[in-house]
Amino acid sequence: MILVADPFSMAPQKALESIGKTLSVQYERPVIKFSWIPLWKSVDPPDVIKISPCARMECWIDPFSMAPQKALESIGKTLSVQYERWQPRARYKVQLDPTVEEVKKLCSTCRKYAKTERVLFHYNGHGVPKPTASGEIWLFNKSYTQYIPLPISDLDSWLKTPSIYVFDCSAAGMIVNAFTELHDPSGLTRDCILLAACESHETLPQRAEFPADVFTSCLTTPIKMALRWLFELGCYSSGRGMSSPCCIWCLFPILIIV
Repeated sequence: MILVADPFSMAPQKALESIGKTLSVQYERPVIKFSWIPLWKSVDPPDVIKISPCARMECWIDPFSMAPQKALESIGKTLSVQYERWQPRARYKVQLDPTVEEVKKLCSTCRKYAKTERVLFHYNGHGVPKPTASGEIWLFNKSYTQYIPLPISDLDSWLKTPSIYVFDCSAAGMIVNAFTELHDPSGLTRDCILLAACESHETLPQRAEFPADVFTSCLTTPIKMALRWLFELGCYSSGRGMSSPCCIWCLFPILIIV
């Protein structure tokens, strides 16, 4: 399922109304249970080359401003609060640096509770390697000494449908491709929404002016992210104002959907 809204194909006000109507139709059925798996570690994964200075904020929190464990807990709690603003009736569960077994248990519990309602799975993969070509995402072993792969097929079998996945990690398109290949041959229609931060060959942006979880920030705090984007890119200083195509697009960060 893909939301499609081109803000440049119509007048700004009409574009805003059209996109809002599309969102309301897509989400008119209440979500009963949300779950997400934020992953963050103080040690960078081996396949990431950080620039200097580099983006650090997660959920608008600087993880280096406090002890690692406290930062991890604060980020998880803040992400929960951000989602609650959009769906206050849902129930939330945060797993911080989970193992495969913990993810399996969480997904099974969420599906059992949600029954036929939609479950959200949010994956923050900033502290682990990129997904593999076959669509495996990375978790940890119990002692946090090894990265453990989790096939998207396993995740799909645990979470079932209807569901919505948010993959905030580099090469997120790898996961989408694997998910598509997993279900296309069957010819079955899957009630799944996949939101991916970037293409399979891309890495997450690292500009220090923006949060490290730009994609999540666009989804959960779109106004704050849009204002930050406008300010940093200097749309106003160029004299173009809010009517310019560049600035109009900044108003719709929540629609970056794969």
